[in-house]
Amino acid sequence: MDFLNFVTEVGFPIAAACVGMYFVFLTQKFILDSVLEKVKSLIAIIKQLDLRVSSMSQDILKIDKLLSTALELPKEEDKPNGP
Repeated sequence: MDFLNFVTEVGFPIAAACVGMYFVFLTQKFILDSVLEKVKSLIAIIKQLDLRVSSMSQDILKIDKLLSTALELPKEEDKPNGP
């Protein structure tokens, strides 16, 4: 009965606008919650990819060092800089 008292005090258009705003709020909350879950999963995936890239970079440096040593190539500091 509180809703009917509210309608009689402020009028039907204002009460209908309040109810409409409540449904808009619920819809927006539902949409933002689903987007937030997707963003969290994307952040986790990006962190995993970052770890893979850094480990691959370290592996490439190790392979470069091994090949340079095995083929007796000059170190990076000893190579000329210009063409």
